[in-house]
Amino acid sequence: MKSGTNVSGRSCLIVTSRVDGADRLAIDMAAYDAVFCADGGLQVAEALDLLGDVPVYLIGDYDSGTPPTEAERAAASGLVVLPTVKDMTDSEAAIDLAVSKGFGRIHVLGGLGGRFDHSMGNLGMLAKYADDPRVLELWFEDGQNRVFLKTPGTFRVPAQGPENRFHYFGLIAYGGPVEGLTITGAKYPLADHTLTPDTTLGVSNEVAAGSPFAEVTHEKGYLLVVLSID
Repeated sequence: MKSGTNVSGRSCLIVTSRVDGADRLAIDMAAYDAVFCADGGLQVAEALDLLGDVPVYLIGDYDSGTPPTEAERAAASGLVVLPTVKDMTDSEAAIDLAVSKGFGRIHVLGGLGGRFDHSMGNLGMLAKYADDPRVLELWFEDGQNRVFLKTPGTFRVPAQGPENRFHYFGLIAYGGPVEGLTITGAKYPLADHTLTPDTTLGVSNEVAAGSPFAEVTHEKGYLLVVLSID
């Protein structure tokens, strides 16, 4: 866990304008202290019944979705209208806004399907905040995948069940080699391995039969983790 004087355990959900496989999601809104709707994410949040008693922030240039109505504007805790021509996506702006408001756990719904340049850009958002002491947790998730980035250390992937709806986990070196990679409790273990970006060695792993979790440790580099249903 990251440490620092400005770390906050408050959690928020950012909803983007495209969420693939939304019918596979079961979102516990009790886990969140606020919802941020990025552009057309407002309509997605309404369709998925994600707007409840928590504060709702609206942000976007509204080129891909219907602008908020007067009633929606009045009900929102904040509204940021961005210029159409800008140097970042609405998703990045929403993440920046959430960080600026002190949310340390940020879960982004969507951002993985559709235009591939947007998906790749969102991986850059994981790297942007990987070492930021204000951010304890940042991931992108849709009905198929959850994607996050790990700095050196140890984490666990629970076996598929109540704690983890995903069957597979994949490990990819991001931006350079990942050194000292050790995987235990998995179908395909590794010991003190250097994982490079030019290999598929780390994909399609899973927790070993009978094991409650797989444990992953690495000593250097950024490790991209992809949890997948199938």
